[in-house]
Amino acid sequence: MVDDDRGSGRRERWDDGLIARRASERAAAAAGESERDVLEEDALPLLGGSYGGPLRTRLDALHELVGLSRTRVESEALAEAGRVLDEAAARQRLSSRHTVIALAGATGSGKSTLFNALAGVPVSETGLRRPTTSAPIALSWSEGAAGLLDRLSVPSRLRRRPLAGGAADAELQGLVLVDLPDHDSAVTAHRDQVDRVLGLVDAVIWVVDPEKYADAALHERYLRPLAGHAEVTFVVLNQIDRLGTEAADLVLDDLRRLLDEDGVALGEHGEPGATVLAVSALSGEGIPELRELIGRFVQERTAPERRLAAD
Repeated sequence: MVDDDRGSGRRERWDDGLIARRASERAAAAAGESERDVLEEDALPLLGGSYGGPLRTRLDALHELVGLSRTRVESEALAEAGRVLDEAAARQRLSSRHTVIALAGATGSGKSTLFNALAGVPVSETGLRRPTTSAPIALSWSEGAAGLLDRLSVPSRLRRRPLAGGAADAELQGLVLVDLPDHDSAVTAHRDQVDRVLGLVDAVIWVVDPEKYADAALHERYLRPLAGHAEVTFVVLNQIDRLGTEAADLVLDDLRRLLDEDGVALGEHGEPGATVLAVSALSGEGIPELRELIGRFVQERTAPERRLAAD
């Protein structure tokens, strides 16, 4: 697994490693040399040159390490490394102008209502019937995302465009927002879809509500194992219209405490962490601030590489 622990200096130790140096030297000194002369490539994905800097070096190093380990390490042990390389190659072939963000949450969290609030038009079904979202629904603010949506297996009939919103929508150009089924759905196929899509998107917005924000299924199955992906994670406390100001502050503080225990919260010394925000999709409170945060995140156009670095 490629690790990117900025706070501990592990990046420098990795980049100074023998394999990383060999990867860099080979790329610089033997541009015309066949990769097959260095290692057998048949089962390794080919990586182009769009990834740069330390990530490029680390992917090259991982690529070489997998090749050198084939006859020495059992294939099961190399599966995750191979998956990371496969995803790096697959994402690189698709649009770098788009950022794919999944909207994930539990039953009753108001996830689909939030999805519609961001869209400015009813797109995803909401209501008392559970589950309301049975398949991923995608919202694209600009053209050219078809390949990304094909990769997520979002059918054409579930691909939407938002209501034109002037300057606010201009800030979201390049955003592809995907409303997922409930991660705690009683339908196994729905949970499987959530897990599959979460492994492919560039970032995720977790939508929680005042009643289930501490649910063990969310923290133990998703947030804690994905703590290394905090930089590409948003946590939105929805339905604050149901709480008074003091109660909302207490719930938000407790949520941040849980995220800190998960290893997802912003570090006390400024280490990267998940963005946390309180909103009401129903009343609109906090929605402009959320749109602004998402807009800045999308316009940076670094989410795909940051996600891959975390992987």
